[in-house]
Amino acid sequence: MENDDDPGWDDAYLKTMARLCVEYGDALREYYSAREQGSPEVVARLELVVVEKCNVMQACMERYVGGAGTDLH
Repeated sequence: MENDDDPGWDDAYLKTMARLCVEYGDALREYYSAREQGSPEVVARLELVVVEKCNVMQACMERYVGGAGTDLH
């Protein structure tokens, strides 16, 4: 999808999503590692991190689809 208002928007979106995907993957690896180690406090904290990364990625995708001027909810 393209945003005709700002030709650099696609590149910025792709760079942002690539970074978020790496962060999400890292958080998932840490989460599963903590689960294997049986650390409930760390697991609970990392669950929140994973959900937050997922929410940020979803908001970024929604904003991209809606256009650069779309408010994030």
